[in-house]
Amino acid sequence: MTKARRMILLLLAVTLVVAARPSSTQEGKSVFDEIRREHQWIEKHLHEQAPVMLTAPPARSPVRLQALTAAPQTIDVQHYRLQIRFDPDALFFAGIVTIEALTTAPTTAVIINEFDNLDFHAVRLNVDNNSYSFLRKNNRLRINFDEALPAGRNLTIDIAYQGRLVITNGQGDGMLVSRHGPDATIVMANLSEPYAAPSWWPCIDDVRDKATSEVEITVPQSYVGASNGVLTKTVTNPDQTTTYFWREDYPLTTYLISAAVTNYAKFEDTYTAMDGRTMPLVFYVYPEHLAQAEQKFAVTRQAMEIFASLYGEYPFINEKYGMVEFPWNGGMEHQTLTSLGSSIIGSATNSAQSIIAHELAHQWWGDLVTLRTWDDIWLNEGFATYSEVLFAERFAHLDAGEVMSRSYDDGEVFGRLGGTVTAENLADPFDDTGAVYRKGAWTLHMLRHLMGDETFFATLKDYRQRFSFGSASTKDFQQVCEEHYGDTLDWFFQQWIYAPGRPVYKVSSEISPADAAGHYTVSLVIKQKQSHAIPNRADSVYIMPLDVTIHYTDGTSETRVVRNDKRKQSFAFSVPKAPASVGLDEGHWVLKKVK
Repeated sequence: MTKARRMILLLLAVTLVVAARPSSTQEGKSVFDEIRREHQWIEKHLHEQAPVMLTAPPARSPVRLQALTAAPQTIDVQHYRLQIRFDPDALFFAGIVTIEALTTAPTTAVIINEFDNLDFHAVRLNVDNNSYSFLRKNNRLRINFDEALPAGRNLTIDIAYQGRLVITNGQGDGMLVSRHGPDATIVMANLSEPYAAPSWWPCIDDVRDKATSEVEITVPQSYVGASNGVLTKTVTNPDQTTTYFWREDYPLTTYLISAAVTNYAKFEDTYTAMDGRTMPLVFYVYPEHLAQAEQKFAVTRQAMEIFASLYGEYPFINEKYGMVEFPWNGGMEHQTLTSLGSSIIGSATNSAQSIIAHELAHQWWGDLVTLRTWDDIWLNEGFATYSEVLFAERFAHLDAGEVMSRSYDDGEVFGRLGGTVTAENLADPFDDTGAVYRKGAWTLHMLRHLMGDETFFATLKDYRQRFSFGSASTKDFQQVCEEHYGDTLDWFFQQWIYAPGRPVYKVSSEISPADAAGHYTVSLVIKQKQSHAIPNRADSVYIMPLDVTIHYTDGTSETRVVRNDKRKQSFAFSVPKAPASVGLDEGHWVLKKVK
């Protein structure tokens, strides 16, 4: 990196820190307003469609994504090899998928997930003398064996196919397509979460079954193909195409596999790990957005340093971290290569700090440790959202409670955060984003205060370690928390993960005159007024430790902690000097409404 380049990045970092201070404003808005606006961008655009910008889009497939609820199979996928050719001018793609798997029990059939916009040319298996047949039905290819394959058998399946595009550029389309730049260049890039990977490549689409991967992208020579992992080689072909060979040696789930192609401009930065190793930060953006991306993406390295110190080292340190621009309005945390929307990168008003931190945090929470079922999507999104707060706390020295209160809360019992944190609609686990994202983040914030910083962050590192390169459920996370906390936390998880709404407190206080010894008594009454149900709790009362801050007439204050677990509860504090007022949860550690 040149000296001039280092100076630009240094000045940019200083500018970003200054711009994030609470006293700063942009058009009269505080930093908390800006953080709120940037996070709301993440939630708002989750279900919005990006502009297609094609003069004649292909006919849409009548089959849209659906929850794949098949029971776990008796095979364990070890490796995927996806050889895919993109013809942007013809809006066409075709490929060969090789699935290497191991049977875990006697196996009479294998089910491959594939949407009906894919046309198959050939299906081949290495089944020796065991004959097989296959049937396509309900977005599945079922391969049946005449005789069961024994447990421990290696199995290789090759599928040659081509795809008809499903283009609305909404979440779950699988392959997004649009044009950009002065030459209206085609861009094709995937967004598979949650169920759309089988719309652009046949796979066993089970989030619990992780495998390593190779993605070989063939494109016209004016195009670049970007994907997960490390670029092992680039080959120029006789037919005026180029093949990019990407290899991901860390296991990943199917919805995290990435393929993005257009005339990308590329630039890099370097991350230095805690042990001194270096790793490339590699960015692919539309050429017309290069200058903006170089400014916005400079914060990536600082965010990675912060998260590495909190969660443990970046999980894929032997490969890379990168971002690639794609035609959508949000971001997607493809493993080692986040896809970031062109409307964010090209925006003159969105600094992209929150979404860069959010998607980077997913490399730990979602990619390294992946949700076990889509009910547990908050383990991805709530964790990434709270990582935005932790980034703001450490990068811009903001108070985490104030950020949570002013930027991540609408103050309403049944507003944007009013649902349950656990997903209840598996057909669309993102249908209640306010609860999954922001209430999920509040759950971690409250857990942090309950456990204390040292125990909380030790718990996160332990949770990461236990479930690295695997999958975890809410119950798994709760168990790790309980072990570090030293007691049951079922009361906490029941009311914050599985119940809607929040507690509604009505608080009154009274200060008595000094007694003969000069001591004052502060009396506090807390009433809970909410009416919604809490699972497994007959009285629907929230159980929470609450901070009570006593302010004195001499300008000092102290905080006492009470355990509130009744509809109406009285507390009394004897204090040695004259109180002026009493405040409840002034540090903003509890998601609540106070009347």
